[in-house]
Amino acid sequence: MTQTSAVIAPLAIPASLDASDPAAADFIAAVELMNASLRETWGNDDFRDAPHTQLAGFHPSPTRRRILLGARIGDELVGVATLKLPLMDNTHSALVHVAVAPEVRRSGLGNRLYAAAEQAAAADGRRTLLGETDHPVRPETAPGPVLAPRSGIGAIPADSAARFAADRKFDLEQVERVSLLNLADAAVGPDALKDAAAAAGGDYALEYWRGACPEELVDAYAALRRKMSTDAPMAGLDLEEEHWDAARVRETERKARDMDAEVLVSAVRHLPTGELAGHTVLMVFNSNPAVAFQDDTLVLREHRGHRLGMLLKTANLVRLREELPRAARVWTWNAAENGYMLSINDTLGFAPAGYSGEWQKTL
Repeated sequence: MTQTSAVIAPLAIPASLDASDPAAADFIAAVELMNASLRETWGNDDFRDAPHTQLAGFHPSPTRRRILLGARIGDELVGVATLKLPLMDNTHSALVHVAVAPEVRRSGLGNRLYAAAEQAAAADGRRTLLGETDHPVRPETAPGPVLAPRSGIGAIPADSAARFAADRKFDLEQVERVSLLNLADAAVGPDALKDAAAAAGGDYALEYWRGACPEELVDAYAALRRKMSTDAPMAGLDLEEEHWDAARVRETERKARDMDAEVLVSAVRHLPTGELAGHTVLMVFNSNPAVAFQDDTLVLREHRGHRLGMLLKTANLVRLREELPRAARVWTWNAAENGYMLSINDTLGFAPAGYSGEWQKTL
């Protein structure tokens, strides 16, 4: 096979995965190619998405839409590129990802797929491209050259994924530590939760929900989600505040249901004022119930210093064990400069599993 024989074109997003839909087979092949790429990178299927989960994610919503490009040689799909396009805020940006089958690598096909994705982003009026590269910790691999982000904090290996991004004129803006918690080894339980609550003090109380936020809390929860978009460390990434209201919270919950995901939220209320002071989110896809993903964790600045981050994360891990007992491990991502959250994760038993490079290019 040669890259010159590959034809690159948009792939239709099927209405369903039923065999009667002519776009279903291509979409399933694209998902499996992306899954195979993740398996090759991480050495496991923890990040595998079922086709129906990906399909729900690709269906457009008020907040974003996605573009899927495929590279085909004959009847075989040998490469894909995806674009995520925000629609409500950050409409100047797009997130790009490229995956190529092993047998056609080093033929220029990855470059052609990326160029097609960049052209589609520019045609949509996007001026900033974002990208992510994954770099697992491999104990058997000897240390080699590394790249530091422009923020100066952390580093990633200068491997083929990093070189691909750099050769496309992306700048490495931020490094995130990827951490893994084996729940069987985690020191989280009723005693740990009791200790965390005592450290937080009597002015704070926990709130829980699974799936839909209670109606009386939805506006306060939307305010927390909006603050998460500005208070989390962003280094030099060109990202603006996200617009969150009750409607966006409900749309996000609907999307999670469509993706067959369980969402556990722990929040903490400041009793003297009644306001929500922080929250944390865990997500588990029913197609892969042994794996949980840590999403947002935020404590409002005016409530920091009470160890609320430890309280929130401990509480949600306790709930995870109780409500979704098949969950065996939890993955989380934290900016290398976020020392406070990294220290909480270390205390809970998370261990470094790799690093993620956050890249940016101005068109």
